[in-house]
Amino acid sequence: MKRKVFLILVLGLAIMLAGCNSAKTAKTIAEVNGEKITQADFDELYAVLKADYEFKQMVTLDKTKDKEILKDLESKTFENLVLQKLIRQEASKQGIKLDKKEVDATIKDIKDSKNEESKDGYKKFLDETKFSEAGLKEYLETQQLNNKLSEKVTADVTVNETDVRKYYDENKDQFRNPGGIQISHILVAKEDLAQAEQIITKLNQDADFAALAKEYSIDPGSKNNGGDLGTPVNASSNLVPEFLKAVLALEPGQYTQKPVESEFGYHIIKAGARTEAGIMPFDQVKAELLNELENQEKYQYYNDYLEKVKKNSQIKDLRK
Repeated sequence: MKRKVFLILVLGLAIMLAGCNSAKTAKTIAEVNGEKITQADFDELYAVLKADYEFKQMVTLDKTKDKEILKDLESKTFENLVLQKLIRQEASKQGIKLDKKEVDATIKDIKDSKNEESKDGYKKFLDETKFSEAGLKEYLETQQLNNKLSEKVTADVTVNETDVRKYYDENKDQFRNPGGIQISHILVAKEDLAQAEQIITKLNQDADFAALAKEYSIDPGSKNNGGDLGTPVNASSNLVPEFLKAVLALEPGQYTQKPVESEFGYHIIKAGARTEAGIMPFDQVKAELLNELENQEKYQYYNDYLEKVKKNSQIKDLRK
């Protein structure tokens, strides 16, 4: 089975990098503990960040009208290049080794995935993101080193149950359950009305709803969970009107006797247990909350760690 690849290109990303560049004699614009950052490095990363911003904001930046935005992108580019150097240097000091086979496998997954989406999909992906292939590889390498470094320096950062309980008691409104009814559904394409009707016939013959969802549903978000949407549905749920109307008409254990049409296709909907509105009990949220608070602590600890590394480093800005 292919590993799921999450390639994140965001301005807020803690680490970004420029691709390798063959112009060894390019102008040096900075030094980080003696290691050079070139104008070529800057230009390639800047192109990536600019393309990402334009894609997310659905705009084309203008040199005259968007001076402040472009200036901010330039600042983020420089900061991220410095941070990339620091992470690689610190990972080396900590004895952290790069797993190049894992990086190569990830690149292969990206290639295969993009080329399955469309002809020359991987090339289009590089063109759209402004990554060179070497730059993409270096991005993934730095991302891996960053993750390993973070895991190592935060290994002893924990949160105890007392702290979790204290947070819960002081923030109970965050754990308010609006109530509703558990819902599962099977979604088939609009051209498959006959199949939707056959599924209902099978349900009337006592077929298992979850098994049918796994076999027939085209909804990737719920299919493997037997059609379960995951959260209780109520009148204020953000669902398409036709679907929500059908849900609210069901009692626990009932399912729709006719396919429900929406813009997504035809749904067969089943209602499960109903939950009342109220504050979720501590024991119900404890494990998830502990994990969330611990991740926050690790995140803050690691950021502080990198700030100390930066403060104790020799960074020369040679752009002027």
